[in-house]
Amino acid sequence: MELTELIKDYVATELLSSIEIDFLEGELWETTQHIAEINTVIKAPKNISKKLGLDENSCWQLCCAAVLDSSRPLKNGQNRVDDFTKLINRYEISYI
Repeated sequence: MELTELIKDYVATELLSSIEIDFLEGELWETTQHIAEINTVIKAPKNISKKLGLDENSCWQLCCAAVLDSSRPLKNGQNRVDDFTKLINRYEISYI
């Protein structure tokens, strides 16, 4: 499994298995745990970002967060997209 391919699949079908969603959750969790070590993130294609309701210059990790927010919302009402955006800003991570 690969994060980008799963996101592309979700954008095309709006369906992912629970195993695929678990994988995306693990990937996003791993990224947030090591956020201080990350200097840059890669922008996702504009059409994917737009389809997920994000800014057209969003990174793959934000797309992942959007998929998870839609597919498996957090019970405490938190929003993964907002949380990850705050981390990107806090650690001054660049987009490529």
